[in-house]
Amino acid sequence: MNDIENRRKNIPKSIRFEVLKRDKFTCQYCGKAAPDVILHIDHINPVANDGDNDITNLITSCEGCNLGKSDKLLSDDSALKKAKSQMDKLQERREQLEMMMEWQRGLKSLANTTVSELCTYWEDLAPGYQLNDNGKNDIKKWVRTFSIPEITSAMDVAAEQYLVFESDNKVTLESWAAAFSKISGICRVSRQAKTEPDIRELYYIRGILRNRLRYCDDGLALELLRDARFWGVGLDVLRSIALQTRSWTSFKADVDFAIQDTDAWQMAGRSGAE
Repeated sequence: MNDIENRRKNIPKSIRFEVLKRDKFTCQYCGKAAPDVILHIDHINPVANDGDNDITNLITSCEGCNLGKSDKLLSDDSALKKAKSQMDKLQERREQLEMMMEWQRGLKSLANTTVSELCTYWEDLAPGYQLNDNGKNDIKKWVRTFSIPEITSAMDVAAEQYLVFESDNKVTLESWAAAFSKISGICRVSRQAKTEPDIRELYYIRGILRNRLRYCDDGLALELLRDARFWGVGLDVLRSIALQTRSWTSFKADVDFAIQDTDAWQMAGRSGAE
């Protein structure tokens, strides 16, 4: 077998498949497509004329067109245009991939800078300690959920409400940890308040219950308070219930009673009125 025959037969299967995909399994001479015809992989520049097996020199042809042609170049440049178009698309994809990776690197750099700036912001509010890796990871999670203004505003609130300063203007470690742990919750409540104006007060009322009762189901308590507000029970009534009730069971009964008749509960003036 001579060299021409070797080159003609030794087109790798992977290259054949790529050529067929590129040409959409359609003969580039007559336009017939599989499965109506058997397709071959043909050389644009014939092997007899030193054509090689490079994908840009290969084209899809049906059995009839392939067997009926001689070793001559195509009379038009459609195949060459197709090959160039393929190369252009590959180059465009490569450039887009490079741009996308550059964009991702930029986002990562921006995220790291943002976390660093927020760490500095908090450490300025709460001098004396620095955030460790766990604290920085917490801030990374916040950045994925909340905006920068939401986070800095929450830091301001946490610092004002929970930090305790010593005589040397350094905060106590206990208050520092407590304040930092409140930041994400403040972010969440502030966002909820935009669509649920009463939420801060409801959390406050639930806090009264948690401090007064031996047992309090936090989730159910908030659900009951929201339900009461939905049915028109005033915040002052709910606050009074929380301050007067003696048990979790009594609290649930009082809220239900207030929903049924707020005026009657106010007239009763005590928790557990019947």
